[in-house]
Amino acid sequence: MPKPDLGHVILPARHIELVFSEFEQEHRLDVRGTIIYNVYPKGGYFLVAQTRPPVLRSMVEAKAEAAFLWHPTPADEPSRYAFHTTIQDLITKYVLSKGDEVQAIRLSYPGCLYERNFRFSYRLKPIRQYAIVLWIAGHKGSLPIIDISQGGVHFSYPKSPHLLALKPGDRFHITLDFNGERIIRPLVEVVRKFRKAGFSGIEFMGVKFLELSTKDSAFLAATIRKIERIISRKSSGLE
Repeated sequence: MPKPDLGHVILPARHIELVFSEFEQEHRLDVRGTIIYNVYPKGGYFLVAQTRPPVLRSMVEAKAEAAFLWHPTPADEPSRYAFHTTIQDLITKYVLSKGDEVQAIRLSYPGCLYERNFRFSYRLKPIRQYAIVLWIAGHKGSLPIIDISQGGVHFSYPKSPHLLALKPGDRFHITLDFNGERIIRPLVEVVRKFRKAGFSGIEFMGVKFLELSTKDSAFLAATIRKIERIISRKSSGLE
C-alpha cells in the first residue's frame, strides 16, 4: 500500500493525535486529540486546536509525535502513520472565523511520514462482574461490546441499514452505562469496520472517543484500572 503524501495529510479539518511521551504509565500513552486549523508549509508550520488537557506554555519547544489513521479508500483497512513535530508557540487569540477567537497551538511542519504501530491504550474484554452496556440512537436494544479502552470501544451489531451506512471517519454519539455507576454519552468516530469468519449476519466496528470531558476521562481511566484489578484477582484465584 503506498504511503500517503504529506500534502494530502496535513490539511485543515484533519484530526490527529499528539503523543507527548512513549509511556505516561504502564499500558498508557499521553495522547491528546486535536484538529488542524490552518497550514503554512512555506512558513514551516501549521496550527491546531488546543487539546484536552491543554498544552501549557511550559511545553513550548517540546517535541511530539503527531499520529493519524489513513484510509486509502473507504473499503481499505486503515493504517496508522505519524510524523515528528515541535511545539513552536501557543496562540491565545487565534481568529478562527469572524467573531470567533480560540486558542491554537503552532507546530513545526514535518519533513517525512513513517508508519507507526502502537496501541494507544490497553484493551479490556467485558467481564460478568462489572457490566458495561452500550446503546446507539436509532438501534433498538443494547449492542455487545468486544473490548473497551481509554481510547475507544469495539462492538458487534446486526446488519441494520442505519449502522451499515456508517463508514470510517463518520461521527455519532453512543451511550455507555458503567455497571449503573455512571452513564456517559461520548462523541465517537468510526475507525474501522470488519467481519469475522463464522459470524454470519454480524458486523463489527471500532470507534475512538472524541472530546471526552475531564471528569468522564478520569472516570473511564479509573474504571479500566478497576476492571484490570478484578481480572488480576480472578486469574490469581482470589475471586
